[in-house]
Amino acid sequence: MRLHRIVVSSLGVLLAKEASAFTCAPGGIRVARIGLAPFPRRCSSSQRLPMAAESEATFPTIEQAAKDPFMSQLSHASEICGLLEKDDAKTITLASDLIAAMLSHSDGIRGFFATYLTGEGDTAADKEEIPEPLAGAMNKADMDVLVPLACMNVVMPTAMTSMHTDPELSVNAARTAQRGIRVLKYLQDKHGSVKTNCDAIRAVAAVASGDDADSCVEERVEYWTKFFKNYGYGEKEKEGIAKAMDALS
Repeated sequence: MRLHRIVVSSLGVLLAKEASAFTCAPGGIRVARIGLAPFPRRCSSSQRLPMAAESEATFPTIEQAAKDPFMSQLSHASEICGLLEKDDAKTITLASDLIAAMLSHSDGIRGFFATYLTGEGDTAADKEEIPEPLAGAMNKADMDVLVPLACMNVVMPTAMTSMHTDPELSVNAARTAQRGIRVLKYLQDKHGSVKTNCDAIRAVAAVASGDDADSCVEERVEYWTKFFKNYGYGEKEKEGIAKAMDALS
């Protein structure tokens, strides 16, 4: 139940394939129409990749990481993220291959980051430098898919910090947002679409204050305007989101 609350509250956007897949919770807040069930293990003993002798973790095959649906990707990520805490060459290679496979499709991207960004305590996601296996995998990913999701990983938890009434959940959301900003900063130097999306998000968040959005690509402004509307973001949420975008400047 605790994992369910943290992931859904902090990264609810990643649990829906489309921004329109929402339902109304009490108070009119829109949430994704997906709940988390116990994570299934999909690997048979004959399919598993070799494990470190000291670990009981079970890893997916490359094919499973590349093709399995979202809920299975959450399960895979829960095992794979632990590899990022190690620095031996064999583990780095294993993590690199698996994460690259996950980040080759939308379900894998959402599943990986829903786990990576919401881990409790100090994790690899809190390091100033992006772990090498993740950095390499992101460089190989389709930026047209990865970048908007990476932006959502900042927008959604930032908004939730003010929408939550539970102080603990608010703190968790803020931590998730900060981790998301670290990922987005890395991508910012790799692909121009990060700036395009962030400028559009900033403009949409600042519309109420009269700021001009003409400098942004119109299609992205329309996309994020719809996104904000679907989630019912108010002035307080927009203010926090605009500040988060400013942190990327």
